[in-house]
Amino acid sequence: MKKHNINLAVLLIFFFLGAACSSEPGIDKSKFKKLNASAHALKTARIGGASYRQLTEQAVNLSAEVIALKNKVTTKEEKELLDAYSDLSGMYHDGLLLWKYQLEFAPFDFVPKGRIYVGQDIEPIVSKYHFTTESHLYRPTGQQWKSLPEDSIMIVWNNADAQLKIIENMANYR
Repeated sequence: MKKHNINLAVLLIFFFLGAACSSEPGIDKSKFKKLNASAHALKTARIGGASYRQLTEQAVNLSAEVIALKNKVTTKEEKELLDAYSDLSGMYHDGLLLWKYQLEFAPFDFVPKGRIYVGQDIEPIVSKYHFTTESHLYRPTGQQWKSLPEDSIMIVWNNADAQLKIIENMANYR
């Protein structure tokens, strides 16, 4: 009987220690409410055909919400979730930069239809998403330059959609 009580006591100690060790709060969803709403508003605006200017405003709102939460996260899980939102914000920035180049260089005859001029600002995006580029020669100056397909923007948007799903899973299952 004593042996049984000792085993039970040891088992209870392990149970309470295990519960105490894992009692760190996960994610306080109320902290992320505005950030989550901003992320979904951005996706809705993009899918709804918002203009470049409108989508840029939504992306600025998302970035501002990320920055506003930086000093308010208290747990490891909240930091990871905020980092995921920060990555999402970066993806939208990448897509908007591609869109900006598409709009700005479309009127110039040297950029083929359906292509986006790859300038210095675009090079990191090309590397990040492993986009293939096409080389061109600007005959009047002999300058080499690159372009990428305009559907690269959609690839970035699809990555952003996937990132938002990851965020939803992190928020709901932690």
